[in-house]
Amino acid sequence: MDIKLPPLNTSIVAPEIGEENPTTNEPARKKRKKKKKKQKKSFSPTRDSSVAPLQNKMSDDSSPPGTYKTNISINGNEKPNQEMFNLLPTNKEEEVEAIELPKVHTSDSHIPEGMKPRDMSHDKNLEALANIPIHQSARTGDFESLNEYLKTIHSNQLRKKVNAKDENRVTPLHYAARYNHLDVARKLIECGANVDARDEEDLTPLHYTARYKREKSRKQEIQLDQEAQLVPKPSESELPMRHIESADDFSKSVCNFLIKSNAKINIEDRYGQTPLHYAAMRGNEIVAKELLALPGINLEAQDKQGMRPIHMAATHNQESICSMLLEAGCELRCQDNEKLTPLHCATTEGTVEIVKVLFEAAESRGSWVSVADMLADRDCDYNTPLHLAVENGNYEVVKLCLQKKANLNTPADNYMYPLHLASKAGDVKSVKLLVDYGARIDVRNIEMATPLHIAAQYNHKDIVEFFLRQPNPPIEYRDKDGFSPLLIAATYGHAETINQLLRKGADYEAVEKNDKTAVYLACEEDKPEALSALFLFNMINTGDRFDYDPLHIAAMKGFLQVLKILIENSADVDSKNEEEQTPLHLAADNGRTNCVRELLIADHSAANDEDENSNTPLHLAALSGHSKVANLLLTNGADVSARNGSMWTPLDCAAAKGWVKTAKVLLEADSPVDPMDKTKTTPLHLGCRYGHSDVVKLLITWKANVTQCDSDGYNCLDLAIDNNKVDVATEIVNSEFWEDALRNETMDIATGSRTTPMRKLIKKMPDVAEAVFLRCMTDNKKNPEHKDYAVWFNYEFLDDTYANWAEPGTSEIGSGSGSVYGDDFKLSKKARAYTTDSGEMKKNHPLMIMVTSKREDLLAHPLVTALLKHKWNSFGRVFYYINFFIYSVFPDFLTGYIVETKPPFVYELELGAGNNTCDMVNLANTRDKDYDQPLFARIGKYVIMALAAWNLLRELLQVYQAKLQYLGWENLIEWVTYICALLLVIDFKTCQRDTGFREDWQWSLGATSIFLAWIELVLFLQKFPALGIYVVMFKDILNTFIQFFVVFVLFIVAFALGFYTLLQNQEPFASVWQSLMKTTVMMIGEFEYDSIFNDQFRDPKC
Repeated sequence: MDIKLPPLNTSIVAPEIGEENPTTNEPARKKRKKKKKKQKKSFSPTRDSSVAPLQNKMSDDSSPPGTYKTNISINGNEKPNQEMFNLLPTNKEEEVEAIELPKVHTSDSHIPEGMKPRDMSHDKNLEALANIPIHQSARTGDFESLNEYLKTIHSNQLRKKVNAKDENRVTPLHYAARYNHLDVARKLIECGANVDARDEEDLTPLHYTARYKREKSRKQEIQLDQEAQLVPKPSESELPMRHIESADDFSKSVCNFLIKSNAKINIEDRYGQTPLHYAAMRGNEIVAKELLALPGINLEAQDKQGMRPIHMAATHNQESICSMLLEAGCELRCQDNEKLTPLHCATTEGTVEIVKVLFEAAESRGSWVSVADMLADRDCDYNTPLHLAVENGNYEVVKLCLQKKANLNTPADNYMYPLHLASKAGDVKSVKLLVDYGARIDVRNIEMATPLHIAAQYNHKDIVEFFLRQPNPPIEYRDKDGFSPLLIAATYGHAETINQLLRKGADYEAVEKNDKTAVYLACEEDKPEALSALFLFNMINTGDRFDYDPLHIAAMKGFLQVLKILIENSADVDSKNEEEQTPLHLAADNGRTNCVRELLIADHSAANDEDENSNTPLHLAALSGHSKVANLLLTNGADVSARNGSMWTPLDCAAAKGWVKTAKVLLEADSPVDPMDKTKTTPLHLGCRYGHSDVVKLLITWKANVTQCDSDGYNCLDLAIDNNKVDVATEIVNSEFWEDALRNETMDIATGSRTTPMRKLIKKMPDVAEAVFLRCMTDNKKNPEHKDYAVWFNYEFLDDTYANWAEPGTSEIGSGSGSVYGDDFKLSKKARAYTTDSGEMKKNHPLMIMVTSKREDLLAHPLVTALLKHKWNSFGRVFYYINFFIYSVFPDFLTGYIVETKPPFVYELELGAGNNTCDMVNLANTRDKDYDQPLFARIGKYVIMALAAWNLLRELLQVYQAKLQYLGWENLIEWVTYICALLLVIDFKTCQRDTGFREDWQWSLGATSIFLAWIELVLFLQKFPALGIYVVMFKDILNTFIQFFVVFVLFIVAFALGFYTLLQNQEPFASVWQSLMKTTVMMIGEFEYDSIFNDQFRDPKC
């Protein structure tokens, strides 16, 4: 619905110079316009806290929410009528504030929050106004609403409310200061507002008053009809008159009130800037004047960049502020962190008025000596004010500095003189002015370049012409790299500058430090216009220090247009550099197809030219992988089988670098597939050695010979494995020639034993070895669940003891073909083992290599398990069970012999015999025959002797075959077992033969023998299919315990010695040895040790 509101205010605001655009967050501070120099950072980043609030819930920074705003757009889509143009101020900087609109019809959406009425009676207006937030009231200057709102707040909460910050971290006093609402500010401060409150950038309200300059204008009321139409254009006398605030206006300003309320006048924001900085930057003369009048104001306050208010005023072209600061006595030659003085800032911006102000202040303070000092000041890059003025093209400032006797022949950083900078900027007026004032035209910078070099580099023709008209121009001066102005102009392709220099007599034969001429440099940088300007002189075939001529460099870099120009002007197509390479070599090497075509058109025979390494252009194209160039050369007669100094063909070159497309082009052009170089290396070998699987696949597809070996006996698969090229090895294994590739044997350099690709794969590439295992298994293509399903296993590469893959006519290494198995899958009669050393045969077997290399996955592969099962079923189990049966007889008879034979102490107890026990037993046996040896013991004695002797002979044979490899714990146990058994059963006395009496030492040896015999039987079981795993587990556990026992025994010794020290009066610990034994059995849980070992030493009477 439409309602009538009291007259609201609106403002048509033109943004002030130096102030943010209200629709953007553009920083207010201008950056210095230095060129080729590190830009000085802006004094502060975007002030979101000061700009964003202006946009929050408002469309204009001067219009309070809910006011009627008149939008005037000239470049936008809105088309204002003539009356709207009549309202625009005549000055760009004018503001027209508070244009009252008496009547406004608006909908609910235009009514501020809190004012949407259910009943828009006058009594409820105040209630609605009281609900307007305090920040909005402070911003719009709505004192009545603010006052009503504050009345509703309890006194205890009043100070907290007036100092509350909104989402932009801004207090109401900031808004009042920003929009200069004095009555609102006074009310807020009376209610306890903090005059030094800070926003998120640490700006205080006093910063706001200094930053946002407010210019007043008289109110111009405009009557609007009900349709909000603008009235006709008023007369000239009725136009709003702009006037600057007077001192009386200031006495009524927020700034004055804040200062009187003890606001800190030198307070700094986050970037170290005081209110005076902002006043100087924004040209706020009234605030600046008031601040400068205060006794405690700091004129030399520095922000975090070291800039003072005078720097700000000079940087932002604030002439009046600058004058005020100088009158207040600020330092004239102060420097910021980059050693910039106010004069530096002024000359950078090019404001001649401020420069004059600074000079006048210097003259008034210190006469010409002070002015000279100002002009001699240098920043951190050693720039004087004159340097900055010249660099930024500020002619009037340059002229003024020169009038003040600035030194124009002093260098800055990198020895850049003002004349260098003017030449670089292309400011011909400044150049002439500097020369008129006595600048030397032959000065040099750190690169030894003169201003003429720089003007020629940037193609400033007017400046070049000016320098050339001077007496003795530096036309042949050289920089540190030997470049003359002509060479510089040729390098950058400036044809007009080249013509100027040549007309003046520049040396067209000049060369730089690498003997490059102007023609060469123009070709090198692809500057055909410059090249055309230089063709009047015969330098087209002059080369550099490496004998590269212009055609070489154009062909190498692929500058087709330049190359055509050179060829059209009779450049030597067959010229060679110091490496004997023609332009065609370089073009082919760098893949410049179009250049190659043009060169072949010019000289068709150049296709087979050779360089110093006998490389043809086709070799170089193949080495670099340029298939299109290779195809073009082949089309034009290049020899596809040509060999270079290493006896490589182009196919070798492509294979070595892995260029598949190029290799295919060469093969399709009938290149030989298996050419061999001096070391019998083929392209397939090179591809495998360097890991180019795609090339290997291509060559194998073209029937490359996988069995071919190089001079060291390695075939392609060997090279792939030795160089750890898994992809290549996989490619070969998956090819149709995989069996031929695996049939090769070489000598392992590390071990000196025979090795094969299969062994190498097991050690280095188990995944590829598994792929080989899979290819060694073939089925009959039936369903695995079918009753006729069958799988054939190929054990040729896994069990290759009888394989003879040595190349015919060679020694023990080589590559052969064919299988050692016949059609019946059995070894042929001519098959021979590769060695007679059984130890090496066992150690070097692929299965043993899997064990030593810990390839559990391969050991569990069906091919391996099938081979083991085949060997076991074929002959392994027969020999094993026979040996097991023969050996098991031995412990059986030994056990029976021990059981049937009486121990020695029995005879001593029954006969009371001593040292002559054997004689007494024989005498007693003669008398009553009670001590005859049992029949089983008599027979078993000879069985034990026979078996022990047989096993010892076997062990001797193993010693002969295995030699040092025979040594081991299991063999030692067997020797001790058999020898002790023999000593046990041999009769050393006559009485022993009849009675079977054994001496004490024999009986002890028998105990050892019987124990070890059964241990040996346990070790026999480890090869038993069902029980062997448990034996292996026991051995591993025992081995672990033995390793741990080294530490465990130290604990035993520690406890044993402690017990021995304390308990020597006890029988178990009477000696160190007894204490050790007792402690050991105590730690393993033995409780009957004393009754067995110590009771015999106790006195029966005790």
